[in-house]
Amino acid sequence: MKLSKYYAIYCLFFLLTFVSSAFGQTTFSGKVSDIKGDGIFFATIGLYQAHDSLLAKAISTEDDGSFIIKNIKDGSYYLQASMLGYKTFTIENINLPGYPNTPINITLEEDTEMIDGVEIKARVPVLEQRSDRLIVNVANNTTSMNSSLLDVMKQVPGMIVSGSKIRMAGQTNMTILINGKTTRYMDMETLLRDMPGDNIQKVEVIHQPGAEFEASGTGPIINIILKKNALYGTNGSVSAGLGKGRDWKYRTGLNLSHYQGNVNIQGGVGWRDNPYYEQLDIQRFVQDDYYEQVSIDPQFSQTFRSNLGVDWDITKKHRIGFSSQYKYNNTDNVVNNITTIDFAEDGIDDLSFESFTNEDRNWFLASINPYYTFEIDTNGQKIELDYSYATFQRGGTNTLTNTTDIFRGQEFVEDGKTFITSAKADYTYPLNKNLTFATGFQYNLADLDNDFQAYDENESGTFILNTFQSNQFLFKEEIYAGYIKSTWMYKKWKGTAGLRYEDSKSEGRSVQVDTVLTRDIEQFFPSVSISREIKGPLAASIAYSYRIDRPRYSTLNPFRFYLDPFTFSRGNPTLQPALTHSTKFNLSYEGQPFFNVEYKDTRDAMVQVLEQDDATGQTNQVTLNLESFKTFNTSLFFPLDFIPKISGYGGVIANYSVFDSEINEYEILRNRWSFTTFLNANFTLPYDINTELSGWYNSGELDGVITGEYLYGIDIGFSKKVLNNRGRVSFGVDNLFFRPFHGTVEYDNVDLDVVSRWDGPVANLQFSYKFGNQSLKKKENAGGSGNDMLRRAAN
Repeated sequence: MKLSKYYAIYCLFFLLTFVSSAFGQTTFSGKVSDIKGDGIFFATIGLYQAHDSLLAKAISTEDDGSFIIKNIKDGSYYLQASMLGYKTFTIENINLPGYPNTPINITLEEDTEMIDGVEIKARVPVLEQRSDRLIVNVANNTTSMNSSLLDVMKQVPGMIVSGSKIRMAGQTNMTILINGKTTRYMDMETLLRDMPGDNIQKVEVIHQPGAEFEASGTGPIINIILKKNALYGTNGSVSAGLGKGRDWKYRTGLNLSHYQGNVNIQGGVGWRDNPYYEQLDIQRFVQDDYYEQVSIDPQFSQTFRSNLGVDWDITKKHRIGFSSQYKYNNTDNVVNNITTIDFAEDGIDDLSFESFTNEDRNWFLASINPYYTFEIDTNGQKIELDYSYATFQRGGTNTLTNTTDIFRGQEFVEDGKTFITSAKADYTYPLNKNLTFATGFQYNLADLDNDFQAYDENESGTFILNTFQSNQFLFKEEIYAGYIKSTWMYKKWKGTAGLRYEDSKSEGRSVQVDTVLTRDIEQFFPSVSISREIKGPLAASIAYSYRIDRPRYSTLNPFRFYLDPFTFSRGNPTLQPALTHSTKFNLSYEGQPFFNVEYKDTRDAMVQVLEQDDATGQTNQVTLNLESFKTFNTSLFFPLDFIPKISGYGGVIANYSVFDSEINEYEILRNRWSFTTFLNANFTLPYDINTELSGWYNSGELDGVITGEYLYGIDIGFSKKVLNNRGRVSFGVDNLFFRPFHGTVEYDNVDLDVVSRWDGPVANLQFSYKFGNQSLKKKENAGGSGNDMLRRAAN
């Protein structure tokens, strides 16, 4: 391991030396303003080659209208500054070297007519590297059109999607937020598989969150940012699609917006029929007896979504608004389990039987999130108040029947109610243009009521309540938090330093067994980052944070879910939070990720393990705490722009994981290197058909006590704009080529092989159409300027 560390450091210094010497530093800077002299935010600056008009560089202006274009090669160019609602400004005859290197001040005049059907050639980059996060713009991808959150995750570099599970750089303990709000009230697989993804603008991968974020999550934070309207007038879009894998899939959606004066209203509805298929093959030994189990699980899932949001600029300084959503899902399926047991002892007949688990589940999510913003001055001093309330309720009935009289049938009724309340206040004070302070307070309340009723089938076929296996689990958690943070700049240096304090109090009560478990945690969580422009477009940053990973509420629930009489999963109400020290170094080139090194040391890491009872032959899956989990990974990204007429990115990640713990009095010490490569290429075929090809390969890695074999997956998609660029036809194939998950478990008395297969290939066809004026124009006498509205939409 020491040799690996020295090798990584050597590679780091080699890359710094090589890249610094390989790139020049020809720079253009300037500012884009309107006729009143106010800077224009998010204007597009494009630098084009004079001889063929190909785009050489494209950036967007900052909040004050300023821009910097770095690393311009020698040649002849022309520059264009454009913004919807303004006339395009062009500077011709830019010849390098020799062109004056002085700031360029550009004034854009407003266009007198509304712009209809504008097509912007300079696309938003797929990846954007910030000091604390990687931003993945997924709104226009042409693969993964099945529109579940699981499909959107495929667009994140280095994310491994196998069936209904995800992992990244050897880590499965990711925290998923939606617009910065927690999703811990849902189990991870339900969230990924059933949550619609057709309203997602971008995904933020936050490896080193600042003090303003909740301290939850020892792995990467995946923050899902939903789409927000920035178009004036009345606009909308409609979409419909179908897909075919093992079963047919259907989806449709409608989004509407009305933006006039100082009021911006948007809403939408959508429906999705998304069947899902998974097959699980398990071979295991119970002492000398051999068990072979095959589980075929075709799930039929329908999801309805709706959302409504309003932004109102009361004055230029005061803004209020709210966002709300409602989602309903119903899933039914019959899981077919075939079990064969070869007994080693002579005189005992082998056993073979089928089990059928009839599942009928449903859930709904409703939330509302009002907010208020007071922009005290134009320097950035402001107060933000935010309140959110969400309820997640689920119900379901599982009926287990068998083709043998040895095991009686069982029925389980599972009902759960979760209520989440959050309120926070943030204050930002820029002391000057180089130093800003921020502070804030937050209160979170989670209240859960889960009722589990178990019934056993008697000889007459009637289900009788089993009071010993039934239980009602009540859980309540309160978190009080506060933070302070400073952000500074000095010449080519930038940095942040923050400290967050959290006081959490939780209580779990099992009603039937009359037990109460309490957990109180008071902890400080520091975070710090520093970055520097090294030379030209090359920048480096390093960050540290201390985090806590609280258990998902579903994992605390002690209920059991039976796959067959010999296999079940259960919750663990005694699960403890995990604490992690995390450090990351990264290099970026022109704002794109380039090279990263990360180290994490986690105590009480939460991982899924398998337990086996040799007396009954039963195996169960449960989440337990491991004493120590350490990971070291390094990643290298590279753009594909050097290939003519191709854009996109590729990369490789090397990850080293070490588990050291005692499970049920059995010592576990495991370590392994794993390697992941990924590629996402975009190019245009004849007839302006946009094409996206993505793929990944993983050499196999540790997942708790499971050792996985190599995996790979390839997706492809095509899209074509039609009907004056208002319509779009897309066709894609998910899992065009892939390998199912193969894993082994060997520890203590567990000796098991597992293969997990999922649906694929899946072909998808979709049509979308935009209507309305589809224009962004600055309105006079509005409570907020067009730049203000666009800024909120972009953020």
